[in-house]
Amino acid sequence: MHQYIGKKKNILLLFLTLFLLSSINNQIFVKKKQSLYNLKSIQVVGLDSKINSEIENNLNFLKNTNIFFIDKTILKDQISKYNFIENYNIFKLYPSKIILELQQTEFLARTIRDNETFLIGSNSKFINMDKFNNYESLPIVFGKFTAEEFINFTKIIYQSDLRYNSIKEIFFYPSGRIDIKNQNNVLIKFPIEKLDQSLKIAYQIINNKNFNNNIIDLRIPNQVILSNE
Repeated sequence: MHQYIGKKKNILLLFLTLFLLSSINNQIFVKKKQSLYNLKSIQVVGLDSKINSEIENNLNFLKNTNIFFIDKTILKDQISKYNFIENYNIFKLYPSKIILELQQTEFLARTIRDNETFLIGSNSKFINMDKFNNYESLPIVFGKFTAEEFINFTKIIYQSDLRYNSIKEIFFYPSGRIDIKNQNNVLIKFPIEKLDQSLKIAYQIINNKNFNNNIIDLRIPNQVILSNE
C-alpha cells in the first residue's frame, strides 16, 4: 500500500515537473516569438547620405518596439520635422525592418529673411540652408511675400516662353507688382494684372535682334517703354 502511494507521489511530482518545464519553455518560446518582431533596423534612403544617417539616428528610439505596434503616424510626425522633404513612402519589412523612402523638394530660389538666407522649395516652404550648399546659381528673391505667392509666380513663368533658369533676381512689391532681372541684367517691370500677357511681350522684345536696352517697362497698359540705366 505504501509503495502504491509512493509511486503515485512520484508520478504526480513528475507530472508537475513536466508541467513546469513546459510552461517555462512556452514562455521562452513566446518571448522569442515576440522579440522576433521587435524593430532592429531603420533604413532611410533618397537624400544626402549625411541627412539619411541623421534621420536614422533620430528614429533610434523606435528600436526594440514591436513592429506591429509602430503606428505610421509616428513616422509621419518625425518626417514632418524636416521641411525640405516633399514626398515619402514608408515600408515595413517584417519581421524587424522599416525603410523610409524620402524625396527632397526642388529648390527654386533663395531669399533673405531677418538677415538669414533661406531656400524656397517647390513644397511652398522656406528652408534653412544649414544642411545645403552650392545653390548660389538659384535666383534670389527680394521683398515681402509668402512661399505660396512665389510658387504661383513660378507657375506662370513655366507656362510662358521665358525660361525660368534665365532669371537672376525677382522683386516683390507691396502693391502686388513683380519685377525680374535676367542673367543679362535686363530689368523687366511688370504690371499687377495680366502677367502672362506681359511675359509674352517681354520674351518677344528680348529675343528681337535689335534690342539693346537693359530696362523693359510694361507697367502702363498698351505701352512698352525701353530705356537704359
